Amino acid sequence: MPQPILEIDHLTVSFDGFKALNNLTFAMQPGELRVIIGPNGAGKTTFLDIITGKVQPTSGSVRFKGRDLRKLPEHTISRLGVGRKFQTPRVYLNLTVRENLDLACNRNKNVLATLFRKPEKRDRATVVQLLETISLASKADLPANLLSHGEKQRLEIGMLVAQSPELLLVDEPVAGLTDEETERVGDLLISLAQSHSIIVIEHDMEFVRQIARQVTVLHQGSVLCEGSMDEIQDDPRVIEVYLGQAPTISPSQLRILRIAAAMAWADGYFAPEQLQVILTRLSRKFAPDPTQQDDLRQELQNYLSTETSLETLIPQLENEQEKEQVLKLCYEIIRANTINEQESVVYQKLLELLNLPDGVVSQTEESINLGMTNGTLDDYLNVS
Repeated sequence: MPQPILEIDHLTVSFDGFKALNNLTFAMQPGELRVIIGPNGAGKTTFLDIITGKVQPTSGSVRFKGRDLRKLPEHTISRLGVGRKFQTPRVYLNLTVRENLDLACNRNKNVLATLFRKPEKRDRATVVQLLETISLASKADLPANLLSHGEKQRLEIGMLVAQSPELLLVDEPVAGLTDEETERVGDLLISLAQSHSIIVIEHDMEFVRQIARQVTVLHQGSVLCEGSMDEIQDDPRVIEVYLGQAPTISPSQLRILRIAAAMAWADGYFAPEQLQVILTRLSRKFAPDPTQQDDLRQELQNYLSTETSLETLIPQLENEQEKEQVLKLCYEIIRANTINEQESVVYQKLLELLNLPDGVVSQTEESINLGMTNGTLDDYLNVS
């Protein structure tokens, strides 16, 4: 296995007795795209500050390509190949897009020299390539202050890449962006990951789901867990950290509920009748008092990912019994409201992915159509 490009070993950072990072250990390989998530106060910003030399550790070590970064000034660490993009775009608003990139490529880092000398041929070629990479070639000669917020974010990422870092540190790149701009930034980072190691700090879970290969969750200054997005979102520890309470159902049951929610959202509308089916199934565990159901609705929105595809969730089901529970709950949900064309298409996809015997499917549908089911949460989620 190659040497990690970044290694943090038993690192602690204390500010007047408060441990912003607490015995944190972390490593990533060259060419990896890693996303760091965690609630406010988890230590994410301090994590980046330690790598770039802005903050010095109280104890522990930070190594980049095997070199100890402790006590090195920020500019030295930058020249070693570590580049950082802050949350707020830092571009020269009165310069054009091309001039911003020229300045980033200029090895003298001199604004006047960049503006009044002819760029070197190698730098001109780099700028042309970067303009294409960040999808701003058509706006190359516009002042940066005329760009949208998302375009400024992409410009700053391009300026960072122009400095040829091996490790990119990107802090909340999609904060305040539209859905379209968010997707473009995600596509850009995925493209850059083919030739760079990248760490992204982010709160937007849909964006994390778009780009994440490996996710690290920070909590109270330490690594809580690591894994794929699917593994992370089903981890009871992560749910407890984000929601402030431990889930009362297992990860496998959460998967079943997520599949049910995906079915309910098939047409982009979560009908009250469909929600009531899920609430009824949850009542014995989560809301024994009807007055608690409003709180439960919010809890469901946090627990259930409506964007995770059936193709991703269903292969995680462990046995035929779980598949049958999914079939029962999903069919009752779509029958709770008049099924439309979109829901019918998604239901057929569900059946194809479940791959249950035709007899099991027809028997389940018939019993629900005849009103023969009166299942409870335990009945539908009894997947021991």
